[in-house]
Amino acid sequence: MTTDIEKQYRVHETSIGGHSYRVFEDNHTHLAELYGCFTEYADSELVVFQNQRLSYALVGVRAARLSLALSNQYDIQVGTRIGIALANSPHWLTAFIAVSAMGATPVLINARTTPADLTYCLESTDCKLWFGDVANPTAVPCLTSTDMDLVAADQNSPALPMIKREPEDEAILIFTSGTTGRPKAAILTHLGVLTALKTIAYSSALITLDMARQYNMDYETIAKLKPSPVTLLIFPLFHVSGCHAVFLSALLQGGKLILMEKWSPTAALQLMQDEKVTAFPGVPTMHWDLLRLEQRQSYDLSSLTSLSVGGQGTPPALLSAIHAAYPQAVIGTGYGMTEANGTVTLAVGNRFLENPRSAGAPISLIDTEIRDDAGSQVSTNSIGEIHVRGSTLMAGYANSDVNPFDENGWFATGDIGYLDADNQLYIVDRRTDMVISGGENIYCAEIEQTIDLHPAVMESAAIGRPDERLGEKLIVVVVPLPGRTVSPQEVLDLCSEHLAKNKIPKTVLIRTDPLNRIASGKINKRMIRQELEQSEPASQGGQQ
Repeated sequence: MTTDIEKQYRVHETSIGGHSYRVFEDNHTHLAELYGCFTEYADSELVVFQNQRLSYALVGVRAARLSLALSNQYDIQVGTRIGIALANSPHWLTAFIAVSAMGATPVLINARTTPADLTYCLESTDCKLWFGDVANPTAVPCLTSTDMDLVAADQNSPALPMIKREPEDEAILIFTSGTTGRPKAAILTHLGVLTALKTIAYSSALITLDMARQYNMDYETIAKLKPSPVTLLIFPLFHVSGCHAVFLSALLQGGKLILMEKWSPTAALQLMQDEKVTAFPGVPTMHWDLLRLEQRQSYDLSSLTSLSVGGQGTPPALLSAIHAAYPQAVIGTGYGMTEANGTVTLAVGNRFLENPRSAGAPISLIDTEIRDDAGSQVSTNSIGEIHVRGSTLMAGYANSDVNPFDENGWFATGDIGYLDADNQLYIVDRRTDMVISGGENIYCAEIEQTIDLHPAVMESAAIGRPDERLGEKLIVVVVPLPGRTVSPQEVLDLCSEHLAKNKIPKTVLIRTDPLNRIASGKINKRMIRQELEQSEPASQGGQQ
């Protein structure tokens, strides 16, 4: 039953930049090769947004017209970098397809970024043009959505150019969604992007294979019975989760994207029912929003077969609630980063349910090592910084002269974790989030995972604050589930039960509003620190 899958996803070694990496034997070689989808799925719907329903054919025509206008009116050439700072919309899709089809490079920028950061992103990557809808003075010329419609309307109906690029040429620039320092633009090559996309497809094929075994059916039969994916997309398209895992992956399968202008749990349920949504990737707060709606059970959500929780560790209470609410759906999570074109590890289905603390096993094309501060590889179950290497990794940063790789091609992720005897990865913390209190390292993720065990806790964040005696003191911010309460003392008692004494928070702050998050869905700890600086001395919560 695995023969066809093994053939389709067979890998071999190849040399890239003087190092040997694993790649798929059979794969697309450049991004524009994906765009045969506009002919293959011409009559199928690609995107639904508000009152718009656009077919593959129509999006392809719009992109072709825009490509011609960019070439004729703006002299955009192969390799020219063009910024895209639009919100999720059909215009975003059209801009990306038009730019990449003509061999230029889309530079994906946070649509909600500040004017100063926008200018920095455009200028530091030498963009010649950018697409955006927010009035923002910059020396780089801008095309708004209205401008895009006007220039494209003046064109005939040309064919999409689909310019060939080399596998190691830059395909996309995506800014890392970190919470400190200036944003860095990861150079993602055609080989890296397409390898990542096929890895996502391989994971989906393995899930289908599990289903075939479960129902004692032939793999090919199950695969043919599966409908094309219909994904409710709330992740931003300028982030690798939205761009790769949803948008570009959909093109490979003739999938449909349901876009939302802003998050609304009630509207999301209505769209899931009306559009027969099969997949919903969301951050923990979104899943909690859906689960707590009393009217949720009045909606027909039987089409949902795939749910993923991204951006942050999944509290056990949330995972159990999701599984109980959608027993027909496969639930997954993983660990990844922009620099690796998204996925580094995956945990899906029963493997995730049975071990929710794990971020899953590294994908087959990625090598993973845990190293100590001296750079030496540590043993199983020992904590250190996660290092990765593989064919999905970026070529470097477009706006930095610093080489992010060591002499053997390894990339230091800045994340702290460990691998167990089954090669499952556990994320302990972000190096920059680690608190050093009284000379002892405290990993914030460990504190948060403990607090999230409380059945009334929706989410939590642990951070360090300056302290004259300890160097740093540990503070946690806790948000209870709507309609539930949790006291600072309950949190302290829970920590005392599960953690060493030096890891027990010095201060517990209880808040009712969800914690602010960055584009990737991770909690924005920089903003939490700024809020605490403005409000100190703390007047909420309790102290130990």
